[in-house]
Amino acid sequence: MGIDRNFPTRIGLPAAIIAAAVCIFTTAVFAAMGESDVPSTSLVPAAPSASASGAASAPAGESMAPGSPVKTPAAAATRKKTVRRAKFNASEVEPAKARLKLLEDSWAYVEPADTSAHVERVHKGKYVIVTGSTRYFVRVKLKSGKTAYVEQSAVDLVRPTDKIFRLTSNAPVLDRPNHLGKKLAEVHTPHDVHVVGVALNYMKIRMRSGLEGYIPATALQ
Repeated sequence: MGIDRNFPTRIGLPAAIIAAAVCIFTTAVFAAMGESDVPSTSLVPAAPSASASGAASAPAGESMAPGSPVKTPAAAATRKKTVRRAKFNASEVEPAKARLKLLEDSWAYVEPADTSAHVERVHKGKYVIVTGSTRYFVRVKLKSGKTAYVEQSAVDLVRPTDKIFRLTSNAPVLDRPNHLGKKLAEVHTPHDVHVVGVALNYMKIRMRSGLEGYIPATALQ
């Protein structure tokens, strides 16, 4: 059955009154309807889901596993690798005895490493009593009585000389005057060697090839 849209006009009701009545009726009907009565064709904004917000927070190129925490720059910073220095072993120190002049101002360290704690500052032109050496440091006894370590480069380690010696035993040629030095070559008896310097318990030699290095003083006659 169709609706006669001209019915109100035919019965003589003014159009304004009819329009007002229709508006009041429509408002009342929708006010009575609950949220569940909203037609399925209505557009209702959906609340953002937890998975959507987590995906939005994930950096580009990274996937988020279910239940995993959201990664942040601050959290990434805490994963920075910690670098640790190897534990110092006193057996690395080779005994020696010398009185050496400082070539520059330097720190005296608790251990033979420049990352170690400082004992005190030592100064250019002063002398230190050396009681041992490692590959890169000399062990010294300070005026205060404390034992410390100073870098080899800070002391006048090599005393120049120019002599020929006969080898009494085969010996490795090392890059530093310490048993932990890197082996560069080897010399053999009964050859002679050209000694160009003395450094603690070692002789600095120059080979015919021009190579220079250190051999133990005990290998010479």
